[in-house]
Amino acid sequence: MSSETNNATGERDPEPPRSGRFAYIAWIQAIVAVLGARAFSSAAAFLSNVLVARQLSDTVFGQFYMLFTIMSLVAGLTGPAIDTSLVRFASRRIRPGADDSLPYFRAVLRIKLIIVLATLTVGLLAAKPLLVLLFGNAGEASVPWYAVMLAFLGGAIISIWGFAQSYFQAHQRFGWYAWFEFGSSALRLGLVVSLMMLGDVSEVHYLGVYVIAPLTMAIVSWSCLPKKVFRAPHQPGVMREFLHFAKWVLLTTLFATLTQRIDVILLGVFNLPDMVIGRYSAAVCLVLVGELVWLTFFNVLLPKAGALQQPSELKRFLVQFRYPTLVFCAGLSLLIPLGGWLRELTFGSGYIGTEGYFSVLIVGVIIALSSTPSIAVLYSLGHTRWITGCEAFRLSCTLIMGITAIPWYGAYGVACSVTFARVAMTVLIFWAAHRYLNRAVQEASAK
Repeated sequence: MSSETNNATGERDPEPPRSGRFAYIAWIQAIVAVLGARAFSSAAAFLSNVLVARQLSDTVFGQFYMLFTIMSLVAGLTGPAIDTSLVRFASRRIRPGADDSLPYFRAVLRIKLIIVLATLTVGLLAAKPLLVLLFGNAGEASVPWYAVMLAFLGGAIISIWGFAQSYFQAHQRFGWYAWFEFGSSALRLGLVVSLMMLGDVSEVHYLGVYVIAPLTMAIVSWSCLPKKVFRAPHQPGVMREFLHFAKWVLLTTLFATLTQRIDVILLGVFNLPDMVIGRYSAAVCLVLVGELVWLTFFNVLLPKAGALQQPSELKRFLVQFRYPTLVFCAGLSLLIPLGGWLRELTFGSGYIGTEGYFSVLIVGVIIALSSTPSIAVLYSLGHTRWITGCEAFRLSCTLIMGITAIPWYGAYGVACSVTFARVAMTVLIFWAAHRYLNRAVQEASAK
């Protein structure tokens, strides 16, 4: 059945849900499209970083990756938490023939534009102080101040692009969503290759490429948004209702984003040599392979656990996925002795020492992977606040240990801090999942 045209707006209403075999096929197609786009996006991002690293020396790559880290932090702190919460919140208000989510999209758009404007203002004011803080006294001689501002701009653009993506995701237009993901990664990789062909270019030029790609896709995706998103009527109390729903998701994403990038920032704050930061950054890029395995495994387990209603079923779920988890962990463990070969294959001989940082960091990913079924169980039981608390603990642990260890052990100190924090969080996740699950089983048996 085709969707009908809305007489008031002249636009097509949301597609009615399909049933039976057609619904199953539609969902499979959507999952394949999104996962395929994300897999390509991750592979293209990894290849882009590798190509940039091979073109730049380890010293200059350290400067580039510090700028890229600033850009990622800005994007992570201003975008994904709001976008993810909006998708979860708005999707419940989209029905066949009616769309009650539009006032929420308009309200979130207004607050996001305010956040982006504030972010750019902070970037303009903090560009030179951050230059000195993260790049040392020689920062102004090697990295221009406007490069920091460019990093802030790139993060803000990604945040704005994310709003458009949230609309297509909430309305289950996964084809559009997947194409935009694919297009951004393909464009960035193509621009990196084009710069390589030009010859001698600086880290700022490569950073510009990382800004141009999401800017282009932001323009394209916003042009595809229906006009009713911007014309939705204002409803009082909408933002209060949204924030009440999204507060734990916002906090969890905030802590997770900071934790993922704080190690590189700490290396810059303690003014470690750019060469060391470059080699550590190369190790972080290699660890993304393990992170992709962890994320894929989590994306598969989360809906499986979420579909289970009874505590006894969740307990069987933990037992059922114990051995597949061990297989994934054992497979990732094989990368540890291959660290030197991977470094030589990807970054060449100029990044000697990267394999040492990689070996320490990948251990943390392997141990975190072992807790994936337990995290899925906690989400299924509704204990999202516990996940938020664990992410806050991980951030605090990484910060405290990193600040203490870097003066003594340098980049190895922060790498060990990151891994220890992941191990500690894994222990907490295991304990919490079994505690709450056993309690739920006992309560169900008592009824």
